[in-house]
Amino acid sequence: MKKEKTTTTQTKEPVITKGKRIRSLRMQRGFRQEQLARIIGVSKQTMYKYEFDIVTNIPSDKIEALAEVLEVSPAYIMGWTRDADPSLLLQNHLSEPEGLYKYNCLDEHGKLAVDTILNLEYERCSGDGDPIQDIKLGEQ
Repeated sequence: MKKEKTTTTQTKEPVITKGKRIRSLRMQRGFRQEQLARIIGVSKQTMYKYEFDIVTNIPSDKIEALAEVLEVSPAYIMGWTRDADPSLLLQNHLSEPEGLYKYNCLDEHGKLAVDTILNLEYERCSGDGDPIQDIKLGEQ
């Protein structure tokens, strides 16, 4: 008596390459190829090669830059996760309680340094004047 072979069929999801993910995200975010290339510091030709998988060994600093600009995690671009949730980027930053704890452990010199940098960065990001000019004016 012959045994019948049973085959199991697994539904395979289509393979989405790094290049396809990058291109799709770029288009969803409304960037032109040359814009995104300029932002991450590569040529338009290099960006084309990334998007069409001609270059597949994309340097890690470029993956990180792409992830930040495209608001996804580096793991999503690499294809290690299907979750494109931008909140994954927060894993690289201090949580508020952790930041406050570390700040409170600093001596007065450390707190002054953190406060100075925080104020400079806040002014830079909020567009309230020129913090470097303010420092120079304070020296006079």
